[in-house]
Amino acid sequence: MKGQVRGRAPFVTVPLLAWLAAVPGAAAPQAAGGLFQPGTLRVSGQAAVEVPADRVSVAFAVETEAPSAQEASQSHAARKDAVLQALRGASVPGLELETYGYTLRPEYRTGPQDPGARSIVAYRAVNHVRARIPDVAAAGRILDLALGAGANRVANLSFEASDTRQARLEALRQAVARAREEAETIAQAMGVTLGGAVEVQGGASVPLPRSLDLARAEPLMVAFEGAPATPIEGGNLVVSASVSISYRIVERRR
Repeated sequence: MKGQVRGRAPFVTVPLLAWLAAVPGAAAPQAAGGLFQPGTLRVSGQAAVEVPADRVSVAFAVETEAPSAQEASQSHAARKDAVLQALRGASVPGLELETYGYTLRPEYRTGPQDPGARSIVAYRAVNHVRARIPDVAAAGRILDLALGAGANRVANLSFEASDTRQARLEALRQAVARAREEAETIAQAMGVTLGGAVEVQGGASVPLPRSLDLARAEPLMVAFEGAPATPIEGGNLVVSASVSISYRIVERRR
């Protein structure tokens, strides 16, 4: 899998023994064959690989207001059912629906003469419908159907990748290659031989869903009948990897 590599210059730590092994005449323990005891050279490498988002989760707020709690609850139930029915009728394979966050609360008005006196003027019912869509291309149609059936607003819109395994493995390969390249460069400049790895730490991340900032996004409009669906682009998510590797180094024979 091809991806773009992004990362910082690796942090390099060279233990004192490694420096002693590289400096002629420096005092260091001798080993058989005229070689110094091996020191270590620690380097790090980072990499990032982009993977396309192929799933989308969208949450809609359904709100109603009425003079009584019973009326608000009943009208809200009818509107929520209309939204669910419209989404089920979309016939999108793998579509998952759920409701959450139901509240029913009074709305108050403060008296003009007595700011401390409040009276109930209405009741507001709020619930949310979340749709998990396995096809980003179908997200625009789901948005239009929900808003057209009575949903008041889009509460959340986020994208995720269903399978990031290959991207994680590629990011790890690239991070290790960058660390190895740095270690070889340093060893060559010091005039020492780079040995095998004695310690390896690191891993690759699983990207979190990327949420659309609805406060800054352009308003989502309901498409008129026969008009193209609201365009939704999932974009890419970033899988990052970081490794820290300690290599054994020895001085070359003179």
